[in-house]
Amino acid sequence: MINDRGWGPMAVTVAQVLALPELRLRMVAGGTGVGNEVRWVHVSETVDPTPWLRGGELLLTTGMRITDPAEFGPYLHRLADAGLAGLGFGVGLDHPDVPEPLRAAAEERGLPVLEIPVDAPYVAISEGVSNLLAAERYDTIARAFDAQQTLTAAALESGRGGIVTAISRAVDGWAVLTDTAATVVRAWPPEAGERLPALLPDLMRTRERGIRASSAVVTPRESIAIHTLGARGRMRGFLVAGVPGRASDYSRMVLAGGVALLSLEMERSQAASRQLRRLRADTLLQLLRGAIAPTVAHQHVTGWDLDPTALRVATYLCDASRGDPLGDRVNELMSEANLPGAVVVQTTGRQARVTVLTDDSDRTARALARLASVRPTVALGLGDVVPVERVTHSHRAASHAAEVGQAERRAVTRFDDLEALQMLFHAQSPQALAGFVRRVLGPLQQHDGGRDGTLLGTLRAFLAHNGHWNETAAELGIHRHTLRARIERIERITGRDLASAYERMELWLALLADGAADPDDTPPPPDRT
Repeated sequence: MINDRGWGPMAVTVAQVLALPELRLRMVAGGTGVGNEVRWVHVSETVDPTPWLRGGELLLTTGMRITDPAEFGPYLHRLADAGLAGLGFGVGLDHPDVPEPLRAAAEERGLPVLEIPVDAPYVAISEGVSNLLAAERYDTIARAFDAQQTLTAAALESGRGGIVTAISRAVDGWAVLTDTAATVVRAWPPEAGERLPALLPDLMRTRERGIRASSAVVTPRESIAIHTLGARGRMRGFLVAGVPGRASDYSRMVLAGGVALLSLEMERSQAASRQLRRLRADTLLQLLRGAIAPTVAHQHVTGWDLDPTALRVATYLCDASRGDPLGDRVNELMSEANLPGAVVVQTTGRQARVTVLTDDSDRTARALARLASVRPTVALGLGDVVPVERVTHSHRAASHAAEVGQAERRAVTRFDDLEALQMLFHAQSPQALAGFVRRVLGPLQQHDGGRDGTLLGTLRAFLAHNGHWNETAAELGIHRHTLRARIERIERITGRDLASAYERMELWLALLADGAADPDDTPPPPDRT
């Protein structure tokens, strides 16, 4: 079962209390429960003290309120049902000995009954238990402190793997570190990772409750803790650890230290990863522009765990305000799913492009497509598979596919499925396409300079809605008369009649080609290695 309240505190046992010589206590019944843990001492002479008990108490009484011996049996059963650790019964006042019915019930339930001499003050018993608890607590803290030093040394020497191993050994159990998708990152012993599939529902429930959540799964044989890891409001993964039997304060302290160290280590690793991603993004941008010599490009993509002979570019289109967050999410997805490659974010006007250079596997394509599918304002275009020398071609293909998908409200569009565009763009050089865009859209682009792309955006929406005035006006949030005035202005500036199917086609093709990778009019740099 899952227990979200955490693991219970450590306590001394009835046997330890019984062993205190100054108290002169004597076990008279229920000896099988001598290992029960004592949480605290409580004194009560009421017939039914259970409403004031939480479980784990050593209850002290003289039985003065119970006049009928037959009531001692039910009285003892009530205490046992309440989770009492033991019963101290004072003799020599109302009862010369511990009543037989009480002893019989105690033997039946395995609840220890300690006989208290008439001259033994109850406060001495409370002080004795308190001192035992304090000593136990001090010993627990001292052991946990030693364990923390071991964990810290492991972090400095071996990083995350060393921390996980040290946790496992400190709690005499097992430990597993996972990412946010519950994929095993480190495990000790190595076979501990096999425990994760059965715990997956518990991990997902814990993740839903946020970065500071934790849970415990308790079985008769072991206690399993699930802790989220992360810092700065960002979840980075889970620490899952198991200890034999019931967990103690010591185990909880060790795991708390382990959670802190792993969170810091993962945050430090993320900071290093962010710096590495920025370097990769700068290099990818140059690669997409054709500004890197082929041999050097081979070295870069190989270092990104990619096959230089089989690369694919994927491009997400979204609002400019969402470009950086989407880029971060794509990087996280690639890290979580262990996908190779690099990511760069480019923003132009009100639109952002998140470009990914990755492998040609269906697994990668499906992962990237899922991200677009859950974001209705994002369109993903998948380019064709090319060698590193033709990455700019796959980049243009991915951009064109994304443009088509954005216009047609499709989450994912593959360039391979756009036969007409394939014929057009495969037949033309990048320079020829750029010239076509300048001829068709140049005057409109010049007019829109400094106007935040008003007329170009209007033209794009009008063509995407197949010239339907009401739908276009609704998307742009303007009146039909305003839309009609803009269309007339577009026709004057471009010299094209939007009532003509052919001229609409030219404008649409130019819009698709516009915004793709900027062609490099210069030859690639010399191959210097």
